[in-house]
Amino acid sequence: MKTTRFAWPALLLAVAAQAQPAATLLPAAAGDLVAGRAVAVERSVPATLERAPLTYAQPLAAGDALAGVPAIHVAESREYWQRVDGVQLGQGYALALTAPGALVLLSPAASAAPLATARMRIVRGAERTSLDRAGEALVDAAALREAGMAVAAGSIGFRLRPGYEADARLQVDGAQGDYLLHVTEPRSPHRLTLAAARDTVHAGDELIVDLALLGGAQVVQAAGLLVAPDGRSWDLAVSHAGNGVQGRVSVPSTAGAQPGLWEVRTTLAASDGTRAFQRDARTALAVTVPTARIAGAAPARDTKAGRSATTVAIDLDVASAGRYEVRGILYGTDAGGRLVPAALAQSAAWMEPGARRLDLAFPPSAGGLRAPYELRDLRLTDQGVPALIERRARALALDR
Repeated sequence: MKTTRFAWPALLLAVAAQAQPAATLLPAAAGDLVAGRAVAVERSVPATLERAPLTYAQPLAAGDALAGVPAIHVAESREYWQRVDGVQLGQGYALALTAPGALVLLSPAASAAPLATARMRIVRGAERTSLDRAGEALVDAAALREAGMAVAAGSIGFRLRPGYEADARLQVDGAQGDYLLHVTEPRSPHRLTLAAARDTVHAGDELIVDLALLGGAQVVQAAGLLVAPDGRSWDLAVSHAGNGVQGRVSVPSTAGAQPGLWEVRTTLAASDGTRAFQRDARTALAVTVPTARIAGAAPARDTKAGRSATTVAIDLDVASAGRYEVRGILYGTDAGGRLVPAALAQSAAWMEPGARRLDLAFPPSAGGLRAPYELRDLRLTDQGVPALIERRARALALDR
């Protein structure tokens, strides 16, 4: 039989392709956290940080309820905060209320004159009512702290009795200095919701938050701040769309050097047609530096155990030395043709800068699952910080 020489290299390439099929990461979906590039930073690594590589895997039950996409936290608010001074309180500071039963907390700043309930009253027009008549459930700072609230010394809280909510003003005789007023309306139909597009953002990226005012009132004005753990802040650029507001801000590229959570603080001025009121909402998020990124992924076969196990090689682009971890969940196809959980795997190792690789070795499925498979909830974490760098709800489709 005549053999053509140049056919052998092509045949070897074909065999190699069958041994490890080519694969491409699925396109990023809304809500995914994906690093466009790896960023090198100067940092110190704790001497106690583990250096030895570790792997872990476990089968999952097909009926396990797993969240395919991380739930977005939505903060809700029927409250507002306002800094007021002694002059305003002496004249009577208007409480922006929309419902009976408001909870009011007044806290003095460090240099402010102390508060006493005997010098506090609720004013409506020419009517001046003492706080023990207009309010109920009066509590001082000691009682509030015992209940678990971190309040300043000299704080006083109370619930306003029904009937005093219309045109009510809080007056304090002898008030001097600055005070923080916190008003909550648990029975109000008007509530503000605040949600960030994701709970983690990369330093240098744009943060987008959405606000909505529920209850039928109209938004008059909106503002917001991104506040760093060290107290520095950046204004949100806001745009209005009916009762919805969207805020945008560029996260500083140096943000990830600060430990701790960042905070988004927002405030809305609104009107229900007859009364003006205010709503404030806050939410927290993490800011991280992508010191590494997922550059690709490809499947490989391991049949040492006698049954077909699945190994997925995760290629990494590492910019800063550190200990990195990848983890993911493998889904398989059941007898009914549905993709269901098969196994979880994770792998971690110390890595120097450059092109690196971590393998996710999934055990054989005990539930009789078959191809096609899919790698989901793929995460890359910098264990030295620790910080989440990437997260993909659907990462890789595996045909075999």
